[in-house]
Amino acid sequence: MAGVSNLERMQLGKDPEPILIATSGDNRIAAIALVKQGRRYLHIFSRDLDPTVYDTTTFVSAVRELATYSRYSQIRILVQNSERIAKHGHRLVQLAHRLSSFIQVRKPGGDHQALSEAFLVVDKLGLMHRKMSDRYDGVVNFNAPLEAAALVRLFDEVWERSEPDPEIRRLYI
Repeated sequence: MAGVSNLERMQLGKDPEPILIATSGDNRIAAIALVKQGRRYLHIFSRDLDPTVYDTTTFVSAVRELATYSRYSQIRILVQNSERIAKHGHRLVQLAHRLSSFIQVRKPGGDHQALSEAFLVVDKLGLMHRKMSDRYDGVVNFNAPLEAAALVRLFDEVWERSEPDPEIRRLYI
């Protein structure tokens, strides 16, 4: 198993070694490394869009590059609890407002509010997955198409039953 220090050298779609992550810093580095290599799709499922991971200039810049890389780019984000975002703001949500043709943010409905995992999938190949959204322990893999496909299926199921979040929509005004 590769180490965290190798994250920035891993290549999307080529390096199939799982890497264990354990800190917010590991999560941030992994998310940035994955998204920087993306060309079309990004799926994020998160309890509250953890600001230490997703509300950084570098991460938001990588998402902006992915969103504008192709007219077919599609970035979808599911946020279970947007209270902190509504109260303090979030760079990624601000970017979603500016690039609403490419980036959509929704809130899971009913049954899916209780899902305890968090994940990010890039181009249906690379992933960062935490079984417990309130902990930073997880795994990153830059070439895991089967696992990525399973997470995207879960994401799509939740997305179909999700709705625009009124808390985040208020931030548009």
